[in-house]
Amino acid sequence: MIELAAGAVLLLGAWVHGALGFGFPLVTTPILVLFMEPRAAVLLTLVPTIAINLVSIAGEPRWREALRRYWPIPVFTAVGSLLGTRVLLAIDPGPVRIALALVLVAFLILDREAGEGPERRVPGWGLALLGLVMGLMAGVVNIFSPVVVAFALVTRMHPGLMVAAFNLSFVTSKAGQLAGFATGDALDPEVLGLALLALPLILAVLWVGIRLRRRLPAASYRRWLRRMLWVMAAGLIVSALD
Repeated sequence: MIELAAGAVLLLGAWVHGALGFGFPLVTTPILVLFMEPRAAVLLTLVPTIAINLVSIAGEPRWREALRRYWPIPVFTAVGSLLGTRVLLAIDPGPVRIALALVLVAFLILDREAGEGPERRVPGWGLALLGLVMGLMAGVVNIFSPVVVAFALVTRMHPGLMVAAFNLSFVTSKAGQLAGFATGDALDPEVLGLALLALPLILAVLWVGIRLRRRLPAASYRRWLRRMLWVMAAGLIVSALD
């Protein structure tokens, strides 16, 4: 029963990611940790997230430019993810639910349209620091969208470059997390097997979501996503306090 529920959550996340252009770990992780141990929930999402973001990168024509300009972000995201995953494996998972709820609330508060004006350039050390923070958040709570949103708001980053740069960072962060699980001897074959088994269907649902996004306005989807995330954050806090 848990396997079926987890599979349904992964499909929901793939559909949302396709329809909105982001959101797979943001949607799946808070739901999964309601009925799964947080470490298992994070591990379950790793392989699908890598596949989904590779598909997204392949469809973004400016990914080479994004890699050239913002390469410190994905590089240091991998480092931070490795460190953050080791922290996740060493601590009591209970507080992770509260931390994840706070991350969701931060995302919902920060998720606004960027203001008008020229793009603000950030030095290489600033991009490296950003990547490290993103990686630490990815390793511990499997989400770094609030940092992405804040960075995009402050710098007025071009949307095409933002999508490409942060999809690259998602891939490297998941690679870092996988390395963290491997070095911590925490790779569960059953969980990885479930993720691989569901992967073809996940990518099919992602494709359906992408087609919907191309045909329909995303504003209504974003409104429903925000409402759902508020409910998830409240549920996570309640479950952590029980």
